[in-house]
Amino acid sequence: MSNHDEDLELDRRLRQEILSEPVDVSGVEQRLRRAIAPSHMSRVIRAVGAAAAILLFAVLAFSTWRALVPHEPVQVCSDAARDHLREIVHQEPRRWTSDVSAIDRLAARIGLASSPLSRIILPGYRFERGKLCRLDGHVFLHLVYSNGAREFSLFLGNDPKLEADRYAADFGEQHVATVRSSQARALVVTGDSSSVALNFAQLAARAL
Repeated sequence: MSNHDEDLELDRRLRQEILSEPVDVSGVEQRLRRAIAPSHMSRVIRAVGAAAAILLFAVLAFSTWRALVPHEPVQVCSDAARDHLREIVHQEPRRWTSDVSAIDRLAARIGLASSPLSRIILPGYRFERGKLCRLDGHVFLHLVYSNGAREFSLFLGNDPKLEADRYAADFGEQHVATVRSSQARALVVTGDSSSVALNFAQLAARAL
């Protein structure tokens, strides 16, 4: 083998030895981590802060909107329709009274004007019975009126959450309408029609 061939062989072996040696890159990796970490964490913190600011803005905007827009009495109407369906349509047993003096006392207990029965005149219907009940967490006087063939429910009371002067909705076959007077709120539930419910609620509210 010539000197030239020996030099080539030695060069080849040297390259193999160098390539077979493991390269320690831990030091470089650690320096890269230290260089990257602060800027990465800064970006994360800024992103979290921006998300929190957006959420806070949304909450404040929603609260302002709720304060400006009248609260529709959906829940109180739903509760009234449910009570009417159970107690009047399906005749579930309840403790009622037909005594006018007892009704006056019940009305006084919840801050209503005295003698509501003598003040509220609904053409073609007469008072049958009444009791106290809860609608959306507030106490109402539940009065039942009848024309001999059909009955409807009249609820009288106050609910400070309800700002809408007038509201109507249908819950299944039950038509509900509520009207607020300066003294109280009248809410009617009937199976007749929405117009009948609204008409009776307006008559009752004007009489309060």
